[in-house]
Amino acid sequence: MADSLDGVTLGELRDELHRLVAMADSAERPKPDTINPPGHAMPGYEWRITQQAVPGARPPIWVVRTADDAEGADCVYVAQPDPCERDWGHYLEFCAVPVKDARRLAMALLAAADRAEHLCAGVPRLEDRRGA
Repeated sequence: MADSLDGVTLGELRDELHRLVAMADSAERPKPDTINPPGHAMPGYEWRITQQAVPGARPPIWVVRTADDAEGADCVYVAQPDPCERDWGHYLEFCAVPVKDARRLAMALLAAADRAEHLCAGVPRLEDRRGA
C-alpha cells in the first residue's frame, strides 16, 4: 500500500526536503567553493556554508578556510556570518582553530545535529537514554 500525503502541508514537505538535502550534503566531504591564489591575503582553500534565511533576507554565510603558507597551515580558519550589509567578504574576522580541535568541533556539530534532528522528529535515540 502506498504512503498517503493527505494532511501533509507544503511547509512540512519543504522541511523534510531541507532535512534530506542537509543529510546528503554531510554524507561526503564537500569540495572547496573557492581556491584563493598565492597573491591573496590568505591563499588556500575556502568553503562557504550558506544558512537558511527567511524569504527576502540575506542568508548568513559561514566561511571556512585553510592556509597554504607554512605559518598558518596548522589551523583551520572559521568566520561566522557577518551582519554587515556591505561587501561581507572584506569584513570577516577569522578564528584560528588548531587542526585537532577543528576535527573535534566538526564531530560535535555532527553529533549535535543528529540529536536535534531526532528530537524534532520525536524519535528517541538509544544513546540518549539516561543510564545507558
